[in-house]
Amino acid sequence: MFKYFKEILSGFWSLVVGMGITLRYLTKKPVTLIYPKERLPIKRFKGPIAFVTDGKTGDHLCIACNACIKTCPSRCMSLVAQKSAVDGKRVLTDFKVNYMLCSLCSLCIDVCPTDALKHDDPNYDMVSLTQKDLVMDLLEPFRAKGTPLTQIPTVPAAAVAPKPAPPPGPA
Repeated sequence: MFKYFKEILSGFWSLVVGMGITLRYLTKKPVTLIYPKERLPIKRFKGPIAFVTDGKTGDHLCIACNACIKTCPSRCMSLVAQKSAVDGKRVLTDFKVNYMLCSLCSLCIDVCPTDALKHDDPNYDMVSLTQKDLVMDLLEPFRAKGTPLTQIPTVPAAAVAPKPAPPPGPA
């Protein structure tokens, strides 16, 4: 009989201890987040590559030097630069990154002489159903805003192409 009451008392005591733990955690701040609505700030995250914007003009800092393209081990970047019709300087007209190939090694960011590239911190949940969505144009946000560098007129490619050499004459 004593063993029976001892088991009942032990069961009641474990119920009280369990309820105490439950009440203690009920008053604490929750650990989980409601994901799409709440986002966790991540430090030292290597996310997709984006342009650094100039504080004054809101434009990118890229000078189209091709240093990032040359150093990329994944060969995931491509850029097109044309001559400006105004002063003849190189103007960046197209900059695409293929994130299916990118290994997020940060070499392009390290080698950039103007510090024009960075990791885009808030976009850590880049997801796609098709491969086409993972090839991104980094100049698209600047074109949408109509920033000054996107409005520079360029010389057409046909005018810049070198003239073919004349055929060799009789010797």
